[in-house]
Amino acid sequence: MRFYGTGAAEGLPNPFCECYLCEYARKHGGKDVRTRSMFRLSEKTCIDLGPDAFKQAEMYGDFKNLEHVLVTHTHSDHFSYAMMEVRRMATKRIEKPLNYYFTGDAYHMVQRYADSDFILGGKFKKLLENDVIRCHCLEYGRTYEIDDIRVTPLKGNHYGDMKENAANYLIRMADGRTLFYGLDTGPYFEETFEALKNTKIDILISECTYGGGEDTYPNPGHLSYTACVKVFERLLLQGTIDSSTRVYLTHINHCHTADHETLQKMFDVSGLPMICTVAWDGLEI
Repeated sequence: MRFYGTGAAEGLPNPFCECYLCEYARKHGGKDVRTRSMFRLSEKTCIDLGPDAFKQAEMYGDFKNLEHVLVTHTHSDHFSYAMMEVRRMATKRIEKPLNYYFTGDAYHMVQRYADSDFILGGKFKKLLENDVIRCHCLEYGRTYEIDDIRVTPLKGNHYGDMKENAANYLIRMADGRTLFYGLDTGPYFEETFEALKNTKIDILISECTYGGGEDTYPNPGHLSYTACVKVFERLLLQGTIDSSTRVYLTHINHCHTADHETLQKMFDVSGLPMICTVAWDGLEI
């Protein structure tokens, strides 16, 4: 498993920005440079396939054997129609379609776009007809067998392009470990906490968009350092995570946040009993 991207919508550094953190990232490079969020679960499965996927594939591994894409939501930093077209352009590829999985209104939006001339110049429908890609609709709270993993989408406190809630994915890996991927979301809904009550999570991948910020400012659809700690404390209290859970922070933006080293130190002295790692592009689990 590998983090292909750990940034938020604008990446880091934002190419148009001269704020302290963007200038710091330009100067220091390394872990402070972040492409848009993507996570590779296995050779066959990833979570999100966004606008930086071309560069990410070059750096961390190609998509020749990729068969399944779990989509969190339809914001353009997580979902890219262009990558669907890039797959069509491959002159030699596996014959299986690339399966995309959506929840709720996100799936219906994609189906409507299939009849639109505005997406890929009207070519999107042909991608479906020619089995270059295949789109599937998942229900929140229902468990699905996808390749060799069990996937349950839970509702995230964040809206996509059609006001659909983001999907946070509870995943049972082939080796028996349980992973929860919580991007993009603000403080969890009660129904999401409830759904996690009888589950022991081994790996928790959490967003921390506003990093060093004290609040979830400027909107409740993301988490800050303080909000992350509150969510983790609730999960600890209900037994979903414990001191053996490995926590990774990702989806980090350039405003209301801190550089990688500073943010890591904040989690190191948070008092939380788990090991919390601020992820970086290319980090392998």
